[in-house]
Amino acid sequence: MMNTTRSTKMAQEFLAKGQPFKRKVQTYKKRFGAKPETVFPQFCPTREVDWIDGWVADLTYTESGYAEPNCIFTTPESNIFGPGLWMITRYEPSEIFEAVVIHGSGVAEHFRIDLVDNGDGTCEGIWTLIFTAISEDGNGVIEAMPDQDPQFDVVLEGLEHFLKTGDRMGSRDSPATRGELVD
Repeated sequence: MMNTTRSTKMAQEFLAKGQPFKRKVQTYKKRFGAKPETVFPQFCPTREVDWIDGWVADLTYTESGYAEPNCIFTTPESNIFGPGLWMITRYEPSEIFEAVVIHGSGVAEHFRIDLVDNGDGTCEGIWTLIFTAISEDGNGVIEAMPDQDPQFDVVLEGLEHFLKTGDRMGSRDSPATRGELVD
């Protein structure tokens, strides 16, 4: 028989104090007019520069130069939550992209995307973002966060636009901006 007295005491003391840090969960859904095999590769710190206006990431570790299991990259101070250290923790092509992010603002984020194949040449993306404060400053960040961020929907529209046109939304190089018809 194992003596778990110390761990039981530790857990009980923590629970008796009450949860010191705040948490917020955001969920976003978007239907894409493309197959998962087309959408999934865009979930990448390198490729996002092609379709997210203002995206900046510095690759720390990747064998391919693109997203892959255990890829690590950083985002700068200009990020909405300050600088971030990202580690891809689950990477199942065309199905699941998952990362843990430690933001400089005292917030840890569990970031997950599930792609569901609709069987008709389209798919649905489901983003689940779990933000947890890891400091008192982080508690303030979590309290100030909206339940849904309208900017996230703009980013998803940008991905749909990229999938349809091959260009970043609002790009001067896009066929629509040059006056060309786009299917």
